[in-house]
This record gives sequence, structure tokens and C-alpha cells, in this order.
Amino acid sequence: MIKKVVLVSSLLFTTFHVSATAPLSAGIFLGSPTSGITAKYQDDYKFAVGLDTFSVSADAMWNLGEITARTQYSPLYTFVGLQWVDDSEKKWGPRAGLGLEVPFLYFHLYAEAGTTWYVDDSSMELEGAAGVRFNL
Repeated sequence: MIKKVVLVSSLLFTTFHVSATAPLSAGIFLGSPTSGITAKYQDDYKFAVGLDTFSVSADAMWNLGEITARTQYSPLYTFVGLQWVDDSEKKWGPRAGLGLEVPFLYFHLYAEAGTTWYVDDSSMELEGAAGVRFNL
């Protein structure tokens, strides 16, 4: 009986561990300048497609806990990337920001804020998003 309990619990733990560290996650977000769908590959890259105002963004990510070697900063990350927004001005530009990610078993909640420098009209805009991504 004890062998069965140990076997079942170890299988459950392995399943939870694998699902919590899935390399690909996808979900939805609400934000500015747009809201839409998002995907993240490992903890290195994230992509988003805005649907209410069509936009596309791609970012590289770095975990602040790993950069600073301080575990208290592990929920925080920084990102740098590019964004294109198909509004009336069809503008694009580089972006950078800071985010917070709270992992759960099969999903994680996140919120982020940053600035985008739109090259076409040389404007800097503060933008942000909050959403959920599910492990795939």
C-alpha cells in the first residue's frame, strides 16, 4: 500500500513540475495601446498581437532575480523589443520596460509597463499591459 502511495505521489509531483515549467505559454492581455493575444517562449522571448487596434510586438526578456543573483527579485523581469501599431499613423519603434510575473501551477499572471519610442513622429509613450498566459 505504501509503495502505491509513493508511486502515485511521485507521478503527480512529476506532472505538476513539468506543467509548471512548460517552455511555451499563451494567453490574453488588456493594455495600452491595444489588447489581444500573447505568447512566451521559455523565459527568454515574448510576442503579442493586438486585436482591437492591430499591433505586433516582439521582446527579449531577462529575469531580474537571475541578473542580480537575488531571489527576492525573481518575480520581476525586464524586456527590450520592437512594436508596430497599425493605427491611423501606422507607427513603430523600440520599446523597453519592467514586468511582474506571478506563476501558478498551469498559468501565470503578469503585468508590465514600459516606454515605446515611436520613430515616425519621435514621440515617447508610456504603455502597459496585464494578462494571463497558460502553459502549453
